[in-house]
Amino acid sequence: MESMDAVSVRPRAKGRTKPAPDLLAKAHLVDVTAPGMEVLALWLASRGLDVTGSIGPADQDSAAARLREAGVNVEVGFDARNVQEDRTCVVWSGVVAAAHPELDRAQELKLPVLARAHALAVLAAGFGGQLVAVGGSHGTATAAAVLAAALDDGRTGWILNAPAQGGPPGHGGDRRLVVDLCPDTTTHEAAPLGPWSYRPGTAHRYRRPRPAVTLITSATRNAPHFEDTIEALNDATNLARSSGTVVLPLWDKGAKIVHERLTDRPGPIVVTVGLDESADVWVLPPRWLGGEHLLTLHHQGARHQFTVQVTGRHHALAVCAAIATALVAGESPEAVAERLASFRGVERSLSVLGTRSGITVADSRARHPHEIAQDVTAVRMLTEGDVVVVLEPDGIARTSAHADDLGAALGGADRVLLLPVSTPLAEHDGPDPLDAVERAAVRVLGRSAVHRVRSGPGEPDPARRLVETAAEGDLVLVVGTGRAEGLGPHLLDRLGQSGVPDANHP
Repeated sequence: MESMDAVSVRPRAKGRTKPAPDLLAKAHLVDVTAPGMEVLALWLASRGLDVTGSIGPADQDSAAARLREAGVNVEVGFDARNVQEDRTCVVWSGVVAAAHPELDRAQELKLPVLARAHALAVLAAGFGGQLVAVGGSHGTATAAAVLAAALDDGRTGWILNAPAQGGPPGHGGDRRLVVDLCPDTTTHEAAPLGPWSYRPGTAHRYRRPRPAVTLITSATRNAPHFEDTIEALNDATNLARSSGTVVLPLWDKGAKIVHERLTDRPGPIVVTVGLDESADVWVLPPRWLGGEHLLTLHHQGARHQFTVQVTGRHHALAVCAAIATALVAGESPEAVAERLASFRGVERSLSVLGTRSGITVADSRARHPHEIAQDVTAVRMLTEGDVVVVLEPDGIARTSAHADDLGAALGGADRVLLLPVSTPLAEHDGPDPLDAVERAAVRVLGRSAVHRVRSGPGEPDPARRLVETAAEGDLVLVVGTGRAEGLGPHLLDRLGQSGVPDANHP
């Protein structure tokens, strides 16, 4: 669930807001095609609820078409008239960092203003079937997508922050619901206090979800959602205590501390997953088979094996934690193995896009320094050449808080290309946090290995620069969630153009 000090602040509305029951019955979603918002709107519409939303003029894409087809009334442009008096709440992604007419209108009407993570908590709390949650400070995307696939019996639904390859991020189901409660879906920014700023009402004003089973993947600092590790641990512990059963992977230090915290008084049933036989679910070291991982788990005295197409030991361990959670939720190992046989990994979670001119291009949605470091290490198994990492840091607030760790996370690369920080802020008066990331990267790699792309009409296209510097046999790993999302496919196109040399050293 989202940290209660999330990013932006709003003035408190005078008078009483509408009560929480049926809070999402007639929700209006601001910027409804933003990451994490589309799937929320689709889920609400699938339950027969009256959903409206707004998008920017430049966002009239396939996502908007899907929403309209599902019955969501989508308006183009942000206008106060989009928020009608009959709405029960207004939901926004937390990205807005300036005055916004629709949020102003919500204040005038005394409507509850919820962050996406808070709306998700309300939705999960009101679900009538078995709720299976994945939470943590970061690293939930792979585990949640695998868990949804492992439990997909035709009556299981899911709401994911990142979909499986070729699959939908959301799916309806009345028997069981898998939900990714990690708040880290989009670029959040810290805005200065002011009369035009907004803060979503805290989730504690509404019912907290009470999952039947919860998997907690991690608990560590992840600004701006969790400014320090204690805050992340408290959030994970609260989620664990509200669950019937909690699954904790002991290879994560934070999850291990949550385990220790849960022993001080009666609480949920605790199931540990670990790399030694003292864990409740014992995981043998994952074996890389060249295109997939062979996973071996010991559960309740029986040995089970699964093959799953994910790259990187850290993703393989996330799969193991998800499989353990499926078994704890009562699924048979045979059913899990059959369903995961067609699983092709998570979209942009260390995905290989292809090879052109002898250069392989891989994609990563990683934001947290730990995830970035693990992805950089993992791609070594995919090439005998150099690893070239293109990093687009996520958000001024996050990059400023984690600059040293972000630079250090690139230590496993041979060369690094830094893109401007991705941010929704039109203006930023403070220092550019990319300077600190660059200094940290230079400390571990040396000056000659770290390069920077400036923004502006006269600056070179990053894809062109990569084509000119990458050599045959190299692997280019593109990391980021803004401009970087389209860079990998664009780079492959450039590499495939006629006249591009097969090998071109710097």
